[in-house]
Amino acid sequence: MVGWEYPPHNSGGLGVACEGMTQALAEQSTQIYFTLPYRFSQKLGHMKVITCQTTSEFLEAPPFHAYSQVLPCQRKLTSADLEDFSNLPQSEIEQRVNQYASQVLSQGQKLRNGYDLVHAHDWMSFPAAMKLQQKLHKPFIAHVHSTEFDRIPSGHGSHYIAHTEYMGLRQADKVIAVSHFTKKILMEKYFVDEKKIEVIHNGVSPVASLGEVPRFASRRPVIVFMGRLTAQKGAEYFLQLAKAVLRSIPDALFVVAGSGDQYHSLLFKNADQQLSASVLFTGFLRDHQKDVLLSRADVFVMPSLSEPFGLVALEAAQRGTPVIVSKNSGVREILKSAPEADFWDIEVMTNQIKSLLQDQNYRQQVIEGQNHDLENSTWGNAATQIKKVYDQVKKS
Repeated sequence: MVGWEYPPHNSGGLGVACEGMTQALAEQSTQIYFTLPYRFSQKLGHMKVITCQTTSEFLEAPPFHAYSQVLPCQRKLTSADLEDFSNLPQSEIEQRVNQYASQVLSQGQKLRNGYDLVHAHDWMSFPAAMKLQQKLHKPFIAHVHSTEFDRIPSGHGSHYIAHTEYMGLRQADKVIAVSHFTKKILMEKYFVDEKKIEVIHNGVSPVASLGEVPRFASRRPVIVFMGRLTAQKGAEYFLQLAKAVLRSIPDALFVVAGSGDQYHSLLFKNADQQLSASVLFTGFLRDHQKDVLLSRADVFVMPSLSEPFGLVALEAAQRGTPVIVSKNSGVREILKSAPEADFWDIEVMTNQIKSLLQDQNYRQQVIEGQNHDLENSTWGNAATQIKKVYDQVKKS
């Protein structure tokens, strides 16, 4: 497996997904070599982590966040753009990805008799996987957790990243998409053959016992957003939602958990709209803090403009928190009992929140429905499906 991040050095759901997936695959007797572009000092019992440093400097975390907006283009990407970007200027990001690919190839050549195929996660890993495929003739599976068309919904994203995704998807022997929502994007934007794509939803790991959850703001209903503070995730709409809900529920507390390039602009917008007493920004949360907040939430809202999956919504639902999901998300294919809305429809989401807070029968109905939805959403089930894809590419 060619990765880019792994807990505790993850910036979002990709690392969490890789952790759950590899643990479940190992339990099903899969031997995994997992590459990272930095030194990973922890010892893992279920797989061997291989350090593939991208530079001579000593790195303890990924050299850049893979889902930050980079190399913006001021026009929408076309099919012609995806074909040829040989004249693009070199950037540090390109250099880092190419260096990582070379390091992975070097390590992969040493281990060539120890593995059957290459399983790569998202664009920053595709160049390395393509090198192994070409040099060693190993089957290559491209696992798509997110695309540039998700991260920059306007279409004015990075030519380099979109091109890397396009080439990886074209070269891959098989493509795994985390949702049918993502599969549609791969077909429409990257022209991937439908027969080449397998949809395998993410799973969720068992909930660790938190003991007694601290009830901060115990007399106030708490509504939570958790995700990267980028245009893709819809945090701006969450602030609009807060303003609308507070008109009828003035003691409501809205919590924005996450970091990203919109962090400061959202803080200023929050202050400008005089919401500071009702909207709390926590920064990025992980592990126990994240679990406590998801457990404490009275409602979790995911107003993403384009969400390939939305693993955090599963994690919230798993803790008995009712979830409102964007219609532009893959997780709604799993959480069919969760209320859904267009990311821009503040009125609908406002009414959904009010119903979940004020109608206890409806609230319980949603929670019970979500619990039923989650019964088969395990990493074990996902790993079983992934192994079937492995068998397919090994036989072809």
